[in-house]
Amino acid sequence: MKIHALFFLLLTLSSPIRAQDAAASFTVTSAFPKYVTADIEFRDPTGAKWPNFFHGKPANDSGVINLSAASPTASFALLCDKMAQDRGDQSRRVLGELCPPEKPPAVTLTVAKMGPLQAAAAGAKGKDKDASTAELTGTLDIAGRKIPVKATTTFRRHDGKGDEKSRALMLDGNFTLKGSDLGLRTVAQVNVRFGLTAFPPQPAAAPKK
Repeated sequence: MKIHALFFLLLTLSSPIRAQDAAASFTVTSAFPKYVTADIEFRDPTGAKWPNFFHGKPANDSGVINLSAASPTASFALLCDKMAQDRGDQSRRVLGELCPPEKPPAVTLTVAKMGPLQAAAAGAKGKDKDASTAELTGTLDIAGRKIPVKATTTFRRHDGKGDEKSRALMLDGNFTLKGSDLGLRTVAQVNVRFGLTAFPPQPAAAPKK
């Protein structure tokens, strides 16, 4: 009986590892790692227009995400100021009216609030098995327009082995806008997706001697 009780105690102590991960804090910063990037894409759900792809970095070094089950929070900003295939005629693309050749607008997504976390659906497999979702509330800023958004966002934890970059939180968010919200006259609806990776807080660098 004592052996069984000890085994049960060890199992109880070891099982909340995933719960502890879920409550961990992560930072969204342009400083770490050096290669950190973010991306935002705009698509025409009808397929009539080609998509636009933007990429960049976190806009500042104070972004945070806390996946506390009791009170999750998120506050960060992404500055995607580079657009793929920015040369040539943009009229075939969903944001063509906003993107003169070689002068695309910068896209900023600012997140200020996170809703309750939802566990993965029953029967989820593979990378979705341990994923969770929540609604992020914020503002999309593009071509002089600031648009309130609510993005359904999936959070996937990566717990690898090795250095501090092996532990990360991957975000994949989606929301839909009216073409008129963006000032578009030829597109009725635009699907927007964004992605980024957050990392655990890093210890302060030791002062140089």
